[in-house]
Amino acid sequence: MPKRHLEGKTKEQRIKARRELGSLKSLTVQPTTRARYDKALQRFFKFLEDENLTLPKQKAQMDPLISDYVEFLWSSGEGRALAADTVAGLQDTQPQLRGYLQGTWRLLRTWNASEIPNRAPPMPIEVLDAMVGHALFHNRPLFALSLLLGFYGLLRTGEILGLSKKHLAVASRDTAVLVSLGLTKGGKRQGAAESVKVAVEDVIRRCKQWLDAPVSPQNLTEAPHVWRKTFSDTLESLGFTSLELRPYSLRRGGATFQFRQEGSFDRLMVHGRWQALRTTRLYINEGMAILAELAIPWTGLSRTLRRQYLTSLKHPLPMLEPLPKGRAGGVGRRIRKTAKKAENQPKKPRGGKNVFRQG
Repeated sequence: MPKRHLEGKTKEQRIKARRELGSLKSLTVQPTTRARYDKALQRFFKFLEDENLTLPKQKAQMDPLISDYVEFLWSSGEGRALAADTVAGLQDTQPQLRGYLQGTWRLLRTWNASEIPNRAPPMPIEVLDAMVGHALFHNRPLFALSLLLGFYGLLRTGEILGLSKKHLAVASRDTAVLVSLGLTKGGKRQGAAESVKVAVEDVIRRCKQWLDAPVSPQNLTEAPHVWRKTFSDTLESLGFTSLELRPYSLRRGGATFQFRQEGSFDRLMVHGRWQALRTTRLYINEGMAILAELAIPWTGLSRTLRRQYLTSLKHPLPMLEPLPKGRAGGVGRRIRKTAKKAENQPKKPRGGKNVFRQG
């Protein structure tokens, strides 16, 4: 994202700082957003070339042309994001087009109302417990912590991947974990840094252990592609691939879980950092509808690992340090044998109830 600076006291200081930032026009959108716009516009100009079309010189004639392109994207199976990026990119390069593309925007609204986006489904709390249990069994305590922070902190995937020790602090008397997120997606719109507070006991004690351990890594996660692969591999190992969960499912699942526990949209909006109540309602209503129809495909292994994680909540944490080969991340021999036994048992037919943990 673009850098920010404190306004200099002198004219010379301001000139130097602004020269490093670049022109105001280059700062109107984020670099990643501009890259999406450029890619979409390249596709649009290629379409014009293939169809032997040229851009009209009058603004009023642009709307029918772009509307036809949106219809072409719809009929050819492209995603709505490409259409939206094309229109937004055109208005970014030619701001005078604003107000002249009413027909195009009407088509985009119709597209959005007619086709439900393929969003990440919310993660049930039971699946989270099983994934954390799996991570701890395989000596991945920081991966387990990243899952817990993403779920209970309602963090976006990029926010999870960017966390390090300097972004976390445990409140006095160990009552909560404070997570500093900097200029997030919503913070950029408001021009202010954002933060969240997580008051879940197991998250607090695991964060405190990580922060206090002098030999532990500074970053919470490994490289993004490694973390994402670990996420998908864990789901596959537990037999949860059919749920089609993605990393963003942590945020959606955490939001749905919190609302079911508290029933307050106002508190959820603050925690999830949403600006509009309507957006929050749609987010939660869709998530609860998905969870109501979800059947978790439990196996003996996944049930055992979830049960062992819930049991571990009553016991002190094992030492956060490199362990000799052959030990399973601080998990006792009895737990390891139980999990191995469950893994070797024949798998039962997929199905089962989706019962939320209370309290």
